[in-house]
Amino acid sequence: MGSLHELPPEIEHITFGYQPLHKLTQRLVQESFNDLTAVIDDMAAMPALQPAAKHSGYSNAHAMTNGDGASTANAQKKMRLMDFVQKRRAQFIKLLVLSQWSREAVNVGKVIDLRVWLEGQRRAYEDAGWFLGDLKRTLEPAKLPNPDIKTALEVLSSGKAPWLPDLGYLPPPPLTPKEILKTLRTINTLLAVRINLHETLPAHLSKFSIANGRVTFQVPDEFEVDLSIGDEDPTTQLYFIDFRFLFLPINSEIPLERLRQDLERQTNVVLEKDGLQGCYDFLHGFVLTHKISVLRRQAGELSRGRWTESIKLETVRRSLVVQYWLNRPGGKSWIELGINSGRKDFRSTNKAVPRSQIGVRWFRDSKEVKDAVIDLSLDNLSIETILKRVIALHTNHYLSSIRARLLEAPLYARRFLSLSLSISATEPADSCLRAQLTASRTAAVSIEPITGNFCLQPASHLFSRLENELNSLKDPASEAYLRIANLRALAAAEEIESRARCVGWEFARNMQPRQEDTRRIFPHEPQRVLYFRRTGWSKSWVVAVSIGNAGESWWIIEMFVVPFPPTGKGHANKPRSVMSPQGLSFGDHQRLPISSATSHAIDPTYAFLSNLDKTAAGMISLFVNVRELNRHRAHHALRPATATFENSSRVPVLFIRFSSLLANQGRDLGSKHWAKDLLKLTYQGISSDSGQATLVTEARLVLPMANINLVKDRVDDDVAFSPTTGAFAFLLRTAVGEPIIEKLMERLRRVERLIRFLDIIRRFNLKCESVSLGRIVFIYSEAHHLTADLGFATDSPVSLNLPRSNPHLRIQEFLVRLLNADRNGLETLTLLLGVTLPLLLSFNAIEQRSTSDTSSPTTAIILPHTADWYQLRYDSPTCAFDVRLRRRRDEVKWHVSEDGIIPPNRDSQLTDELAKLMNENGEGWLGLRTGIAASVDGVREVIEKVDSIVRAAGARSVGQKVGGGDKGSTVTDSKAPSKVKNEVVEID
Repeated sequence: MGSLHELPPEIEHITFGYQPLHKLTQRLVQESFNDLTAVIDDMAAMPALQPAAKHSGYSNAHAMTNGDGASTANAQKKMRLMDFVQKRRAQFIKLLVLSQWSREAVNVGKVIDLRVWLEGQRRAYEDAGWFLGDLKRTLEPAKLPNPDIKTALEVLSSGKAPWLPDLGYLPPPPLTPKEILKTLRTINTLLAVRINLHETLPAHLSKFSIANGRVTFQVPDEFEVDLSIGDEDPTTQLYFIDFRFLFLPINSEIPLERLRQDLERQTNVVLEKDGLQGCYDFLHGFVLTHKISVLRRQAGELSRGRWTESIKLETVRRSLVVQYWLNRPGGKSWIELGINSGRKDFRSTNKAVPRSQIGVRWFRDSKEVKDAVIDLSLDNLSIETILKRVIALHTNHYLSSIRARLLEAPLYARRFLSLSLSISATEPADSCLRAQLTASRTAAVSIEPITGNFCLQPASHLFSRLENELNSLKDPASEAYLRIANLRALAAAEEIESRARCVGWEFARNMQPRQEDTRRIFPHEPQRVLYFRRTGWSKSWVVAVSIGNAGESWWIIEMFVVPFPPTGKGHANKPRSVMSPQGLSFGDHQRLPISSATSHAIDPTYAFLSNLDKTAAGMISLFVNVRELNRHRAHHALRPATATFENSSRVPVLFIRFSSLLANQGRDLGSKHWAKDLLKLTYQGISSDSGQATLVTEARLVLPMANINLVKDRVDDDVAFSPTTGAFAFLLRTAVGEPIIEKLMERLRRVERLIRFLDIIRRFNLKCESVSLGRIVFIYSEAHHLTADLGFATDSPVSLNLPRSNPHLRIQEFLVRLLNADRNGLETLTLLLGVTLPLLLSFNAIEQRSTSDTSSPTTAIILPHTADWYQLRYDSPTCAFDVRLRRRRDEVKWHVSEDGIIPPNRDSQLTDELAKLMNENGEGWLGLRTGIAASVDGVREVIEKVDSIVRAAGARSVGQKVGGGDKGSTVTDSKAPSKVKNEVVEID
């Protein structure tokens, strides 16, 4: 007995096609249930029995209850039900038989395995016989016949074999050129007669030419085929001669000889069977299939080139499917290039003959676009060009949809911001949507053709974050506009914040109001809200700017810091505004009166934000004062302000009833009304020194005060009188957000006291030492005891008289001009006197030094150009310095810089020392490399240092100087304008 390992392999167990019995049972039960439901529905739809005539109620009811067995409807219902039961019974009997067989499933399976094995063995025997026979037939051509040695020897030795038959064929003589030309012309004539008289040309082979014994049919953008005849009989077939493609990129000749032979053989068969129509159909189909093959090859090259991992190819029969933008989320996008039968176009356009052609179907985001017109350029095949045109349509769809949705926003709909779209039908990279975000910022949105990713220009961190958001959208056509609108809000907020910080605004970042407060204050739900204030403001007031699709709105909002809502009974005494969870609540609010032709899209320039400080502070001050007047129950009214130099912020003017204000103070200011019953309160801006709000109160005396001197008591500098009209005004300063009504009452009491002093002066004819209505003498420097005498003459400019020792005599003429330039002349004069005093004192010291030191060769000359521009010139060594007053961020600085042409032979040490000085810092002054910025008090030290350096250089050059210089020429040169513009760091 052999080993078990030598036994043949086991018979294969067949399991393919087996189904479990329970699955068959379930399907049969489900099918029975569905058929039963259908039977019941059919029976219910059959018409019920209708009685033939009216009978008594009893008989009619009995007939309708029991029915009529002979009626057709009942018979149909019974037959329908019986058919269903019979069919189901047969099915369940089969199921019963199968269930009985399933008990012997193991044995039956073995029988099946054995039968399959036996069938396999039988087929193997049959295949062996067939293989041997086929091998014999295949080797038949390989057999070599026995060689005829006898005939070979005879032919090789004598050159002939007598036993070989001689048929007597004579070779035809060669044709001469004339005979060839005549033959070709004959063939051309026969072809022309046959084509024009005997052949029925297909509509697409109507373009042909006859030459060189052949007829050439041309189908534009497809092929050219040359045919000829083999007999004069017009009923015989035409024969294939040559074939050429008429599209690019491909060779004009068929390169493969085997392909040419197959094409010739198949074309001749078609010509014999179906004539020219069959020839056209065969070659037309061949060319269309070849074009699909060319496009498939080009697509494969693209997928392996720069379009790798961006397109996916799939071939379905004679169709090519190219999917693009593989990594974009959302639905897939692809094109299908295949052969269109042309029957649909034939029916819709009433063409003479339908024609198949290469067509394209475009699926955009998994949806077919049926109205798209895509030029395939079949004369020059390029799958990349087709892809670019489709992607250009896709890109234009996205950008056009985004633009249409953005135009729904008021900012773009009313053209406050520009929105332009440029599209290209062939190059998707040239399509671009340009959306203006702010007055100085524009975003260019485009789509990268290969990957389908959005690109924003110019590059920035803000745009980079939006690109990531846009590239993650599943439906950019309907969702991208929200991201761009949010980008506009972010860009506007970023621009406002950066510029506002430069002009001194402080931002409150930790403010998180509830949505209820936001909806209550802002009319439209904003996308971004910024809160900021200025230094010196009350902590309870902020400026808010809401940024949304409708533009920017500017508000002033009052805040309250409140405790969290208590749980006891004291919760009923909560503040008037709703408390937020963070302990902050918004109370009163007011929109700022910012006037602009395009108020929805204000450019937040530095000038605008600087002026915003004045407008916001004015509105806050006006708001709290109105609230204070309501508390005092004083009559008041608001009137729009006119745009003047003094009130450019357009803050409304507040008018107060004087009598009602005095009546609610509990006491009378004086024994009788000394002023008329109308006070005018005007906001004038922010003080540059203290940052406080400045308001002017204007009123008018009942009786004028012409030609009356004031008492010796010192009157405030911010009180002004008009002697001829009796009008007076005074300034009030207070922190932004705090009322001034109490200060106003205090100032009115002081004016009332001034009126009483005037009465005393008139009655006792007292002489005032410091102030009078026609003349004011005031001391503006107690340290140097410097006084100024201002004369107020009727219908004459204000005069300024200064003592001989006053340093401001140097600019007295300029001061008089400034004093009479506008209504703020006195204020300007007072400011300039204090700002220019240290500088003018240093100039006096330099002149005294030049006069007293006769041994020094250096002479200084001071030339004032205006009250805030001076020139300090030296003649030995020759140099000049400009001293100008600059203003930056509510702070004035003196800027000292060297002016004029530097002589080439000037002392290098002087140049080095001046350069060193302009790079140093000191108390109250700062070197700027090309100049020095000094404070009001620090400029004196700077001028003295400059003078010391120049005089030291002059002392060094005493021994080197030859001939000396003419001082008069120095003065003359100082009047000539400088032709060299020094590099100056601007402070303002």
